Formats: sequence, structure tokens, C-alpha cells
Amino acid sequence: MTAQLLRHEGFAALLAETGDHPFVRYDVSPALATTWWQVRDAVAFRRTGHRGHASWTVLGSDEGVAAVVHALPGLLREQGPVRPGRAGHDGRAGHDGRVGRRPASVSVPQHLEPLLHERFRVSGGGDWEWFFTTQAPAEVDSAETVVPLDHVARRDEVAAFLAAHSPTADTQPGGPEWWFAVESPGHGLRAVTAYGLTGSGAPILSSVAVDSAARGRGLGRRIVGTVTRLAVHERGVCTLAMYSSNAGARALYRSLGYTCPVAWASRAVLPLP
Repeated sequence: MTAQLLRHEGFAALLAETGDHPFVRYDVSPALATTWWQVRDAVAFRRTGHRGHASWTVLGSDEGVAAVVHALPGLLREQGPVRPGRAGHDGRAGHDGRVGRRPASVSVPQHLEPLLHERFRVSGGGDWEWFFTTQAPAEVDSAETVVPLDHVARRDEVAAFLAAHSPTADTQPGGPEWWFAVESPGHGLRAVTAYGLTGSGAPILSSVAVDSAARGRGLGRRIVGTVTRLAVHERGVCTLAMYSSNAGARALYRSLGYTCPVAWASRAVLPLP
């Protein structure tokens, strides 16, 4: 028997129900998640994902998430359009409301991803980890200087750098983010990152890229540490996300004081008949 999804209103209530979970507090837009659903101690809510498309996120105990996933096809059919879109690198795309004909995006804790196959036809997506810190990393003596980058005037240069050294980077120049770089005279860009804001207004770093020929020299630590300090000093927190396959990035972020409270499996799904 499918458990009943209980509808709730209010982002503050969602935050309370999830025990003030940092992912909900710092990543989720209060406007998008003002309506949410619950089964037992697990919740389902909308959030802004890849390229601004809305997606569904399920968070809670293993038993609760299983119950939500079991009831989720009915909820997706019931809800109207979220936002048209196509699947991104982690499956966080929107759908056009015609559930069963176009995929929706659903994120669940990685170890519970097999549950999706019980209720959906799964196609595309990826595994990623969400990090945050409220502590500014210690400054490190370095000859490398991190400077603001005019990513509008140098849009083609930044795009080419990302294509060469971080081809899976999500954030591209020309958007609302601020950009920072490490440059070398005569060599141009050596490292870049974008500094944007999540739906909740928390800083988020994305598209961290280091010149492949200069890796191992501390450039990634320098640029991530510097911009993280800026974010924490300005807003009290900094967040970022990474592919789960990037062990080097994980080690770097943890060494800078970042914590990963949740690892996600995001998938494009169609309800089974």
C-alpha cells in the first residue's frame, strides 16, 4: 500500500522538520519550497537545480525516503508544470508537467538510489556531493594572487579555459556570478572560480578550474581558500558542490574546513506504467 503524502506549507516548517538541515537552510529557495510533502520523517520539496530548472529532492531517514519514493509518481502526476528543461550533468532538469512523457528530476541520498528503479524508469543523471563551511580557512603564504576577473569582457577566454581544463564545469561566464582568477604574466589564466548565490542567498562556488599543466602547485587551494574566506566574511557561510568521482577536489575541500552533510544521486525519471 502506498503511504499517503501529507502536504505542508511554509519554508520555516520545512526547515524545522529537517532539523535545520544545512542543505535546506543554505541551498534551497524559500519561495520554491514553500509547499512541501511528508511521509513519516522524510520530506519531498522543490529546489532550483542545474541551469535554474526546478527539481525534486527527498530527504530523511532510509525508511521515510523509501515511503516518499513509493508515493512520488502520484505526486509528480498531480503537480502542474515546474519549468521546461532538459537533463543536466546531474539530472537536475525540470519537466513540462506531462509526467510519464517527459522526465522529471529527482534527487535522493546516494545509497538509496536503487529505490528509484522500483518506481521509475531511470535515465541519465549523476552523483554529487554538497559541501558547506561557516569557518574561514586560514590564510596561506603564497606568491599567487587571487584577483577579480572581468568575465564579461574576457568571456571567450574564460570559456576556452574551462573547456580545456574543466570541461564539465556548470557555470559559464556571462551570468550573474562574480569571477576570480589567478593569473601569470605571459601565461594568462592559471585558475578560476565563480562566486554566486544559491536560492537562499548563501554564497556558492562553482566551476573551480586549474590549468592542467600547473596542478599540484597549490593553485586550487589558493583560489578556493581565498574566495571562501571572502564569502564567510561577507555572509557567514560558503557552499559548493562536486562530482563524487573527483577525489582530489573532495580532499581539498575537506582540508579547507568544508563538511559534506549529504551526497546526492540525481536522476531523470519517468514513472513506470
